[in-house]
Amino acid sequence: MEVDMIQKPALAVEPPDANFDPELTPETGEQYLQKVMYERGKCPVVVVAEKPQSFNQQKTLSGLAALPTDDVKNIAHRALIPTREWETMQNQKFSELRDTITSYRGSAQYQENLQRTHVYLNFDDRKHLHEYCANNLPYVSILLSIPQRNLEILLEYLHEWLQDSDQASSNASQQMDEPSDPELCDAVTTMTPSTNSKELHRGEGYRKDWIPQWIYAILACLIKPLEPYIHSLLRDIAKTCIALRNELNQEDEAKVLPLNLLISIISKHFNQCDLGDNIA
Repeated sequence: MEVDMIQKPALAVEPPDANFDPELTPETGEQYLQKVMYERGKCPVVVVAEKPQSFNQQKTLSGLAALPTDDVKNIAHRALIPTREWETMQNQKFSELRDTITSYRGSAQYQENLQRTHVYLNFDDRKHLHEYCANNLPYVSILLSIPQRNLEILLEYLHEWLQDSDQASSNASQQMDEPSDPELCDAVTTMTPSTNSKELHRGEGYRKDWIPQWIYAILACLIKPLEPYIHSLLRDIAKTCIALRNELNQEDEAKVLPLNLLISIISKHFNQCDLGDNIA
């Protein structure tokens, strides 16, 4: 008797018959269970997965732009590849800058100075951001007042602009091989942008190396750990720099400095070592 009770269905439902219409919306619990039984009967016993897409056709996406994974080869002239000593020096300067920024974020003056240095930027207006970045230096005081998500959006835009122009590899006068620009570091210390002959105003013309300068400054301000898609974006930026460097001639040593700097920083500080020049 007890065995019969255990084996007896707790909720007996008749299977759907020939008159069952699967298009009708179930109105009772019994009709719902009958529809489930009907759909289960339609499922194939064996399912075969589709053949995966070829690896060579896959792309690494970064939101606004994408580069094929295997399309970037380092074919630049040896004279354009940085030495290990140069990379060590630049990465040390970058580490010091990040440490200074991290220390400032934990100081008592941080929140107070953010109110003084806040600049309104419309991150839904790409043209507005392009004009602002092209006409203004990337003061850390400004970047620290921008939420990280907006910095990531701006980084995507900068990568897109880097792909669309060769501005990154011109104008040696700004000396991007000296990333620890006193103005950049002073902005961290005082959080008040200085006004001097280097400050550009509308109408004086664009600084031709403004894109890598802004990318470098944003990299210094990003808070780790980063989302996976940001790592993908950083890889795309480094690949774009490698592709731009491939187009330069042996005598373009001054033009290659900003590109080498970004490649080195991304490969060493953001764990993309396979894209670096001196892997060891």
